[in-house]
This record gives sequence, structure tokens and C-alpha cells, in this order.
Amino acid sequence: MLEIKNLSIHYVGKEFVAKAVENVSLKLNQGELLGIVGESGCGKTTLARSIMGVNPDSAKIASGQIYFNNNKILDADKKINDLDFKWKDIAFIPQSAMNSLDPVYRIIDQMREILVIRGGYTKNKADERSEELFNLVGIDKNRLRDFPHQFSGGMKQRVAIAMALALDPKIVIADEPVTALDVIVQRQILDLFNELKHKLNLSIILVTHDVSVVAYICQKVAVMYAGEIVEMGGVESILQEPYHPYTMGLNNAFPDLHSTNDFLVPINGSPPNLINPPTGCRFKARCPFEINKCNDKPDRYINRDREAICWRTSDQKKLLEESKKLETWEIKE
Repeated sequence: MLEIKNLSIHYVGKEFVAKAVENVSLKLNQGELLGIVGESGCGKTTLARSIMGVNPDSAKIASGQIYFNNNKILDADKKINDLDFKWKDIAFIPQSAMNSLDPVYRIIDQMREILVIRGGYTKNKADERSEELFNLVGIDKNRLRDFPHQFSGGMKQRVAIAMALALDPKIVIADEPVTALDVIVQRQILDLFNELKHKLNLSIILVTHDVSVVAYICQKVAVMYAGEIVEMGGVESILQEPYHPYTMGLNNAFPDLHSTNDFLVPINGSPPNLINPPTGCRFKARCPFEINKCNDKPDRYINRDREAICWRTSDQKKLLEESKKLETWEIKE
């Protein structure tokens, strides 16, 4: 349904150019739940927002295209070719969606804005549709006349989901939808996404920095680092048998109930400055398995449904064992 081809997004300032997204390609199939995971500052939100064409003016499309149902909706020449797909075909739940609700308007008025202005509903039909949507996300329809401050964090998130579903989109993009919620509410929201995916045959892109969220709900995952997708494939295979050292490090940095280790293994350091990114592999400065060849751009390893960009994919089993040791990730002198 959605295909991104060689997309590069650069933030252009008066004295700098930050290469936030570099040569990204991925596909989203109908009814699929794709997770995009990585540290803060790796370009996940820029990539997600570029699909909707809602990046700031300083974000320029350096190259690439985005297609929805084989129709080009974005390219470097025209930026956004057709605004009509927003909300109707592809909907977006922004980061901090709980705070995106207007505090001085009742929820029903905010729902009417979408349904009447974008969807062409009459006021009465919009109110009926709003009641259906609240029922769908598990909120009493009588709460439609409440203000945002009268909802808990989890219920605000459900309202944001209801608004995204207002015009029956085929794809929903959710940017960090559970970050500010406690773990019990997180699970409720993730279960709601899964339920809606099956009930409405939705395709969903879920942006997160939390590997456990990806493991719980996603079918496919794209691992993003410093603006690049370094590994992509089925969730189970990538979490159990990662090929890229960064994915190995991400897995080690999150608790695993089945692991015999009683400690977490952190990745030391921070992502590189994208105004002047390193040549070759962008992870090399933090990678314990760096070799001289890493100064050159790595080849793309492809094996059935798996992709990884690394020179050392042939050493995967050895590196995976070494990556589980705390001493492996100690800061290099």
C-alpha cells in the first residue's frame, strides 16, 4: 500500500545542512503493523511526518519518492502532489498526541472540524460518526462534550486515535503513541491498535524507541540509526537473530525475562552529529566490532525477508555472542 523509495530529508539552515533521513526505502503491506525503532534523534519522526508532508519548511526533500497505492504522493520536485489523501487515506497521530488537543474546545467540536471540513459531513452526521468512533475506542459517547483536561492520559490517547480514524483511513501513522503512559495503559493502547488493525484491516506504522513495544505488537520492524535504516525484516527474526551490531545493542539494552543476565548492556556514546555525519558506517564510532572497512559505505545484505547494512554480516553468529557480554561494549580508548 505504501512504498518509500530512496528518501532523503535534509534540514537546511542559514549555515548548516542536517542530513536527518538518508536514502531510506521501505514497504508497508495491507493489514501490516510496521515498527520503526531507534534512539531519539535518529530521524524516525522526520521520516513519519514526511509521509504526511507535515515537516517544517526547513525540511527539504533531497531525493526520493513516496507512493500510496502506486500513486506518487511525494517527491523532491513537488513535495506533496495531492493533499486530499490526508486523513482520508493516511492519518497521523503526532508525538505527544495527548497535548495536541485544543484545551479550550470540547472534544465534539474538534471532531466536527475533521468530519465536516475534511469529510464533508453534516453536523448531525458528524456527531453520529463521533459517537461511533468513541464506541470503537472504548470511551462513553457522553464524554464527547467534555474538555480535554477532563480526560486521563490514556483516554486522551484514545481520543487522538478516534480522531485519526474519523475518515476511515487505510493507513495510520502513530508517532510514539505510548511514551508518556504507564505500563498498564501502554498495554491497553497497544491492544487497541491490534484490535483496530484486525477489525478495520488497517495498516499501521508505529514509531517508537522501545524495543519491547515492537516485540509485543509489530509484525515487521525497521531499525533506524542516524537517519538510515540499518536493518529491516520480521520482528521475531530480527530480535532473536539480529545482523547489525546496533540492533544487537538495542536488544541488550532492554530487560529480557528469559535472559540469564542480571544486568543490562548499554550502548555507550550518542548518535553522530548529522550536520557532519561520518563517512562509511554511521555507527562505527560506537561499534565494538569496527574494522578498517567500516570507513567505506557498507554493502546491503539481503536474505529473503531480511535486510542489513553492515560489512560483517558473515560474522553474525560470532558477533551476536560477543554482543551479549558487558565488556564488549565498554568505551574504546
